Amino acid sequence: MVSAKQLEGDHSLLKPNNNNEQLKCQLTPIKGSKVLLYQLRASLGRVTACEGLPFNAEEGQSLLGPLILAQWEDCAWKGRFNYDVTSCETKVICGGNKFIAQLNEKWSLNSPAAIENQVILPLGPSKIKNVKIHREDILLCIASGENEISQLISSAVVPQDGTLIFINPDPIEYGHVYLAPYGFHHQSKMLDKRSLEFIIQIAVEVEDCSFRVFYDHAPLANPGAACFQANFFENALPVERLELAPVSGNVLDKGVLIYEVVGYPLKTLVFMSKGNLKLLIAFVTEICSVLQERNAVFSLLITDGGRKFFLFPQASSPSALHLSAWECGGYFLFKNAAEFHNISDDEISEYLASVSLDDEGFLTLKQLSCSIAN
Repeated sequence: MVSAKQLEGDHSLLKPNNNNEQLKCQLTPIKGSKVLLYQLRASLGRVTACEGLPFNAEEGQSLLGPLILAQWEDCAWKGRFNYDVTSCETKVICGGNKFIAQLNEKWSLNSPAAIENQVILPLGPSKIKNVKIHREDILLCIASGENEISQLISSAVVPQDGTLIFINPDPIEYGHVYLAPYGFHHQSKMLDKRSLEFIIQIAVEVEDCSFRVFYDHAPLANPGAACFQANFFENALPVERLELAPVSGNVLDKGVLIYEVVGYPLKTLVFMSKGNLKLLIAFVTEICSVLQERNAVFSLLITDGGRKFFLFPQASSPSALHLSAWECGGYFLFKNAAEFHNISDDEISEYLASVSLDDEGFLTLKQLSCSIAN
């Protein structure tokens, strides 16, 4: 998630607010409760390139994306959010990077560790019996199915191998949700192939190019936290617009393409699939596994219906400074109007560069990626 760092000059990026009073209030238990259940089709399904096209439900695409948004909007209508994120002022910062800034005076950071304690642990075998969640914040549960087509069940007991979709009461953008594959993470709090594959299956099913998934691994700040987030960005993030350069040693004949982003202040790798999603997932999981074993800080941005992974490695910091995945992608929130109006492209570039790997560390990561691909 977001960590704070004062920039030199008159402006500063957001400092996290770890006040999670909403999570500490009396909550309704979920275990044994009935929820809206969406059962996925049996396979990952077809892989298509989004090519920037808008979502069009009339073309026979999946109902999952519209369902998530309809449930999210219902929560907004019922006042489940701390503010209306759609009314927040947003702008593109002048400069070559086209960073995006949002003025959100009511935003506060929900710690992933707090979210995990409130949601993931109680749903698997756990000795913690007094930690519960708001039933009203759960949009639906997504689970594996055995049929050739996906199906929606209006009322079902929460399965032990599903993924809960629930709101972030402090959203950064329209449709901001948490995705908690609790049946997987009570066994391992690390990112593993099974949970990542299921998240990608959800992204494929949503089939909406505005749907982006985020994952942050920062062991010092949030030890053991393992939770995905997603939202519906109308436009591409700044990092998605930049040129990509093939990494030396790219293994083109095995279905995984490795690139680095050119000219971005935060050194970034991009992994794509030529059509074999399972191979891509196994490849990304292996890289993340090595980084996790080394207690490295990194974030993932997953786009194009699960076909493209942006890996943002971050340098270790004694102050546990780290960026969220959307910050890594070039999207920043401000609580102060003066800072929002005066922030510059250079200041944000400096902020990103301050957590970037040095040349030697990035070269080592590229070599690791090529080695795993081989």
